[in-house]
Amino acid sequence: MFNIRRISFKSTLTAAGTSRSISSSPYGRTHVWRRRAPKLPNPVVPHFPQRVILADGSTFIHYTTSPRPFIKLTRDTTNNPVWNPWLAGDNPEDGEGAQVGRMGRFRRKFEELGGAEMDDEWVVMENSEDERLGQRVETNVPALP
Repeated sequence: MFNIRRISFKSTLTAAGTSRSISSSPYGRTHVWRRRAPKLPNPVVPHFPQRVILADGSTFIHYTTSPRPFIKLTRDTTNNPVWNPWLAGDNPEDGEGAQVGRMGRFRRKFEELGGAEMDDEWVVMENSEDERLGQRVETNVPALP
């Protein structure tokens, strides 16, 4: 029905009566790769501009594959206690509050010993003792002529 013609890669030399291969490699053409054009071009990945609105109201534009034109963040680096530890404390203006860092761990560890109350009493007692010593020193010093 169909004529299928077989193509041979070997050519014959009639004058010499010998045949030789088209490839000069002793291994044949099985290891030689032919560069072919790709069947499909590489896909074009779309990049859409997206406006990001942070929790403090500041905005910036970045390009992403998401087609949403804007995104509003409720939790970001400006209001997250992981990034800003002073937000978790009682006093937001205190950078090293009672709950943060090494001092916070120390205070929490020894708070049952009454460290905070003892600090105040110790300062008051030391001040009153200094005043008494100062008065004694003043009374014991002879007047200069």
